[in-house]
Amino acid sequence: MSKAQVAKRIGVHPDSVSRYRKDHITEETVRSILADARLEKVEADTAVLNDERIDVARTYETLARRVEKLITKAEENEDDGFALAAMDGLRKVLKDIATMHGKMATSLSVSVTLAESPEWVTLKSILQAVCDEVPEAREPLLRHMRHHVLSVTQEDSVL
Repeated sequence: MSKAQVAKRIGVHPDSVSRYRKDHITEETVRSILADARLEKVEADTAVLNDERIDVARTYETLARRVEKLITKAEENEDDGFALAAMDGLRKVLKDIATMHGKMATSLSVSVTLAESPEWVTLKSILQAVCDEVPEAREPLLRHMRHHVLSVTQEDSVL
């Protein structure tokens, strides 16, 4: 929501919203709010995926119960051939259920890039301060970073 929209919503001038933000809302608070918003989106997306997984699981469980009924009916009618075929079908359904649960449980992942890490931002400022204080340290530091195959695409942006 833009500052103008916020101002209109609460019935004040947009400059009042700007002043309030400047005087009362810290950058840490802004980062916290943005992080919470990102987490809410991830949690919402995860909920959708889990709901889809549960729907598929229910369908497979219903199918498994139906196949079990067929097996029972075939055994009651002493139809061994059909019972055996139904058992093979049940085995396949159960295998699909196990595969689905296994893959769905392990396929979700969260990726965080180093550039977004607060620790990296702090470390980068420390390295910059050390290189400013001891200019001779810059070249050996970059050499070691290259040697250990750290991604240094633009050396000026790192140090």
